[in-house]
Amino acid sequence: MRTIYLGRQPIFNKDLKPVAYELLYRGGDTDHADKADARASADVLINAFLEMGVQRVVGKARAFIHVTPEILDDNLLRLFDPAQLVLELMPDVAFDDVLLATLDRLRTAGYGIAVDDLLVHEGTRPLLERAHFVKVDLAAVPEPELAEHVTALRRFPVALVAEKVETHEQFAQCQALGFDFYQGYFFARPKLVAGRTMTEDRLSVMQLLAMLHNPQSELSDVQGVIQQSVSLSYRLLRYANSAVFNLPREISSIAHATVMLGQRRLRDLATLLALTGMSDKPPELTRTVLARARLCASLAPPGRGNADTAFTVGLFSGLDALMDRPLTDLLADLPLAEETRLAVLERQGPFGQVLAAALALERGDFENVVLDMLDPKPTSQAYLEAVDWANQTIDEMQAA
Repeated sequence: MRTIYLGRQPIFNKDLKPVAYELLYRGGDTDHADKADARASADVLINAFLEMGVQRVVGKARAFIHVTPEILDDNLLRLFDPAQLVLELMPDVAFDDVLLATLDRLRTAGYGIAVDDLLVHEGTRPLLERAHFVKVDLAAVPEPELAEHVTALRRFPVALVAEKVETHEQFAQCQALGFDFYQGYFFARPKLVAGRTMTEDRLSVMQLLAMLHNPQSELSDVQGVIQQSVSLSYRLLRYANSAVFNLPREISSIAHATVMLGQRRLRDLATLLALTGMSDKPPELTRTVLARARLCASLAPPGRGNADTAFTVGLFSGLDALMDRPLTDLLADLPLAEETRLAVLERQGPFGQVLAAALALERGDFENVVLDMLDPKPTSQAYLEAVDWANQTIDEMQAA
């Protein structure tokens, strides 16, 4: 059976809550599945997500899966919960009365139907009348024509999904045009405003990070800077005593946490809690950054401390989006090892390569997963494990 790279991309509502994920994949032995192999690819994808569990990949959200007309009659689809699955057809699909009847049957059974990038004319009307969602690729529709295209689609009872929304400006534009959902990586980019100073809470976080990651800091310094923040100390102790760590004894103080967890783990935990404690950021950004950091640790080359360094690289790669400042400015204020700095900023060195691979997997840009040692199946398992860990971590942090 062919192994495949697996990934997902969130689809947000206007409040930046992920309501669905598009499931992404690529065969491990080919860059692109050709049309003759399209059914086999879809079979592999569906089997893979059944094996790993759709709930594990998307939680309670819906799953958008690209399908071919041939697979719409496959018994495999019956193994999914129809209410959770959206079947996505490409714009070049050739449809006839048989396909339209199949779509009617699937709609009645409760499956969602999505179509990509359809222009409105008499030839596409039968599909538009049966679709629940229509995706609009911002990269494919010229900006001056976007409003007219949206107006034409609004004549049909469909929800509009803006696709490839890569900037906050595009997100605002699509909101103004009345799109219902938004797909793209705009949420993981910083909101940079010229002349804006850093808020007090973000400044405090940066000062905390500088102390935690100063190689000259003694153990007492690390404990002291954590204890200076009552909120951080409380959340750290609550989180350290959660099911994530499953420690044999309850941790009662920061000093006790140092003994039980070790200085480096305590530092990383405090960093994690400090960076993810900002309430004005969408939870999906926190989830994405945490999963990226965990995936970097899993992909790190063998060697003592390498997984910890890779985790830090992955975590700090999202610092700009969390803090709304350029990465170069933020890292200039932190006493990081040059290896870590170059990995985050320039993708240099072994940890830079790990970060580049993790980002490519995260975005479904599988052609740019360049780590030679990566095998698709364990890499996909590592990705899903990272998502699992991020979900559990967020749940425990919210309870702390």
